[in-house]
Amino acid sequence: MLIDLNGDLTPICFKVGPMGKARFEEFNRAINALYASGAAPTFATTFRKGEFDFLDKLKVNLKTLLHTEQEYQFVTPFQEGDHLEIETKLASVKQRRGMAFVSLESEVKAANDLRLRSISTFVLRETARG
Repeated sequence: MLIDLNGDLTPICFKVGPMGKARFEEFNRAINALYASGAAPTFATTFRKGEFDFLDKLKVNLKTLLHTEQEYQFVTPFQEGDHLEIETKLASVKQRRGMAFVSLESEVKAANDLRLRSISTFVLRETARG
């Protein structure tokens, strides 16, 4: 079994915040980015906790996982003081020839204002049994 679709498929939700200048600067320093204000676009990767929680919920063996694509749709900029709510849900699953193609979609909102939509795509493959 590559993926368990018989369990709980409700979205994973968590909160982060408040966003502050120090948090943006710390991330920018970590990736050697030079931004006068705000966060680098790759700051969005810090909100991927829900994806890993969802993969755990689906009982995915991470040894069989290949992360194939990451897409970000920036809607409005992150602001200092934002209290963010992140929701991750299963967007699609296609199973074919011993592989499963899985997409997870996350929305990052501040006070119901959409800041970011993220789509992560993975391929799961069967492992040799010995």
